[in-house]
Amino acid sequence: MSDYRVLGVIDRGYRGAVEVQFFDALYGILDFRQQLGGVALALRGAAVTVAIDEADYKPVVEFGPVRIDTLPDYRSSVRQLIAEGVPVMVDEPDLKALGFTADDLIAGVQCLDTNELAARWDEYDGVWFV
Repeated sequence: MSDYRVLGVIDRGYRGAVEVQFFDALYGILDFRQQLGGVALALRGAAVTVAIDEADYKPVVEFGPVRIDTLPDYRSSVRQLIAEGVPVMVDEPDLKALGFTADDLIAGVQCLDTNELAARWDEYDGVWFV
């Protein structure tokens, strides 16, 4: 394993459920974790919504008679990242702009001000926008 540390930044909340059903960005962060010395995740923009603790979300879409239920479950992926020790952070102003607060987040997700998020960038060898 390398000692290269990466901060992955995701700011696009939706990339097409069917198109990414076999490899979404959060799955990529889990995969990179196995290859690099350290990985952290920062969610900005509409992507902060994947860290909202919502039990009613079901990753299913129907096109007429066709039901696709193999779609990514982003909230489950966030929970898995946290369980595996990957720091997950959200941008507080973006969270508030979408009508949510830190109390709405999945347990373990850090809610940070934009400036605090940016100040952490120098802790990493690379900042990747995924």
